[in-house]
Amino acid sequence: MKKIDSENYSADELLEILLEGNRCFKNNTPRVKNHCFNEMKKTLTEGQKPYAMVLGCSDSRTSPEIIFDTGLGELFVARSAGGTIGPNVLETLEYGVSHLKIKLLVILGHQDCGVMKYAMGAPLYNDELENLIHHAQCVKMQMGTHCFNELAKYYCDFAKHRLLAKSKVIKEAYENGSLKIVKAYFTLENGEVEILD
Repeated sequence: MKKIDSENYSADELLEILLEGNRCFKNNTPRVKNHCFNEMKKTLTEGQKPYAMVLGCSDSRTSPEIIFDTGLGELFVARSAGGTIGPNVLETLEYGVSHLKIKLLVILGHQDCGVMKYAMGAPLYNDELENLIHHAQCVKMQMGTHCFNELAKYYCDFAKHRLLAKSKVIKEAYENGSLKIVKAYFTLENGEVEILD
């Protein structure tokens, strides 16, 4: 696969590149060849220029680099359990926007998310994993859902609104059109990434 210079592509075109990578993953026809040290030495030791950011879950089954069939240096990824947004995740994404000039952010939820499962049944006020589940529980109550997979999809919308509310950097880039934010959902059973927008 050729190196992608994001300056030559629109955010929509970059999204299509990611989705094509997901189709390769799903169809067991990977294109990526730069998963080894020698390739990294040739192309990435001078710095990084990723063409997309992904906010996703820490779940070991949902690595964005794998499910989008990308290689080293292509994605700037922030992962936390449930895709929750704390200060470090927020500042990581701000860095991607302000310093790396990334123009596509994918908020990636997924099937069978442990945080969403836990949020469905946990007491509303408890100290166990409170920072991870509080917002998911609020989304659950607001949307009236009883399905943790449905909650994961709704949570992507909440995450987008939270990023825009909490980050001046992200909000300005989104409003001036230099950042596209896409909500997506990864289904483990079939390997497909579905766009929720």
